[in-house]
Amino acid sequence: MRNKRRIFSFVVAMFAAFLGYAYWYMIKCEGDWEGVPLEDSMKNELGVFENELRADVSFLSETLGPRNPVHHASMTAAAEWIEKRWISQGYEVKRQTFLVAGKECSNLEIEIPGRRFPSEIIIVGAQYDTWPESPGANNNGSGMAVLLKLSDMLKEQRPDRTLRIVAFTTQEPPYDNTESMGSLRYARRCKERGEKIRVMLCMDAIGIYKDDPNTQKLPFPFSLFYPNRGNFLAFIADLESRTCVIEATRGFKKGSAFPIEAGSAPRWVKGVSWSDHLSFWKYGYRGIQITDTGAFRSFSHTTSDDTMEKIDFGALARIAVGMYSSVLEFATMSGV
Repeated sequence: MRNKRRIFSFVVAMFAAFLGYAYWYMIKCEGDWEGVPLEDSMKNELGVFENELRADVSFLSETLGPRNPVHHASMTAAAEWIEKRWISQGYEVKRQTFLVAGKECSNLEIEIPGRRFPSEIIIVGAQYDTWPESPGANNNGSGMAVLLKLSDMLKEQRPDRTLRIVAFTTQEPPYDNTESMGSLRYARRCKERGEKIRVMLCMDAIGIYKDDPNTQKLPFPFSLFYPNRGNFLAFIADLESRTCVIEATRGFKKGSAFPIEAGSAPRWVKGVSWSDHLSFWKYGYRGIQITDTGAFRSFSHTTSDDTMEKIDFGALARIAVGMYSSVLEFATMSGV
């Protein structure tokens, strides 16, 4: 009887230790930093950023509307607009073009070469396509607008590692997780070329924030550990990319005090793999999704109601500054 009690106590202790370790590993993975964030010295710039981001989301969602192979003309127009914007910022734009349902689709990329370690590459990306009949203001006009703001902010930087900024196509259904997915083709090409991708940062639906209780609905058991107010930006990764979450969030804090939450979980957990970072995981690269949690917060996430009046552009301007610092945390040896 005594031996049975000892065995039972041992099993209980081991289970408790496992739960404690799982909690630490999956939930407590936010990087630490204390100081005055960059945004505190950018009060005037933040107002300008807000207006620029609003204009970009307006063009994508209201002028162009749905952008996908079904609405091929709008998707092509979006790609041409992105290309012209990057050229106007002083970049050389490269395209990766392929056929989907007999129609040309293109990923677009620009690059800032690294000075000390040019073979080590940091990718920050966002998709510019939408669900079939969605104007895609938040999903993913918000991510694309911040990507364009980042390229503008970073153009004078001379990072230690190579910084690559990519606009992906055909991420949304029915092309997600298929051979037609733009980021899958891109990640495969990276692997075939033997490129050393240190991390891929994926911005997908980052513009909706709500301070009211019960505006955030995460699946169990994560609902026990994260806020029920949808007022934070989330950094989400698989278990293998946990250290990147620590680095990304530490860098973000150097740029902005905007509320963030971080987590790492197995890939099969609902929502963890819902974007272009999955493509890079498949080819052995580490990746993070940066998001407002999409459908776990917004009922309009994949619908025709995904319109720009739902977006908090003041928050988006602060997020742009935070992501600028987050990218530099990876691209420079000393961070920012």
